[in-house]
Amino acid sequence: MKFLCTYLSTLFFAASTLATPIDIPPASLTDNLSSDNPPLSLVQDTHYSYHVPNTPISLILVLVRHQPIERPALFRTIFASQQTLRHQLSQESNRWLDAEDDPYQVDDKRSGKCMIGMKSVHVGGNDGQRLTYRDVLDVMQGLWDVLYLGRNGYNTVYQIKNGSVVVGHGKIIVGNV
Repeated sequence: MKFLCTYLSTLFFAASTLATPIDIPPASLTDNLSSDNPPLSLVQDTHYSYHVPNTPISLILVLVRHQPIERPALFRTIFASQQTLRHQLSQESNRWLDAEDDPYQVDDKRSGKCMIGMKSVHVGGNDGQRLTYRDVLDVMQGLWDVLYLGRNGYNTVYQIKNGSVVVGHGKIIVGNV
C-alpha cells in the first residue's frame, strides 16, 4: 500500500465535482498490493479522481475491473457504515479516529462479500494529518458516489486528501475482515 500512497502523492490533483478518469501509465504501477494480487500493470484497471461535493475530501481511486464486488454487498457495507458514523457524529463532536478505529474497517456481515478499510497517513510525525470520523463519513459518500451510484463496483484502492494534504489511504475488496 505504501507504493500506491507514494506514487499517488506525486500526482497533480485538480478537484472537480464529477468523477473523471485520469491518465496514469499502467506500467508505472508494478508493485503488488499484496502477495495475493497480481501487479496492477498486468490487469485492466481504471483511475479516477473525485472531489466529494460540499466537503474538503478528494479521492484518487484505482479500480481493478477484473475483480467485481456484488452490488447488494457494496450497498449494505457502505450504507451500514454511513448510518453508524452519522449516529456517532450526532452523539459526539468530530474528532481524530480512536486508536482502535485506525485502521477503520467495515464489512458486509450478511454475506462476507465486501470489505472497506482505510488508514491514516502520519506524515513527518504530524498528528494533524490524519483521519477524523467526519473524514471517514465523507470518504464513504465518495465511495457511494463513484462505486455504487456510478456502477463501478470493483476492488479499489484509493488515496484520501483533505484539501491538499494526504490524510489516508484505503481499499475496498471482495471478502471480509
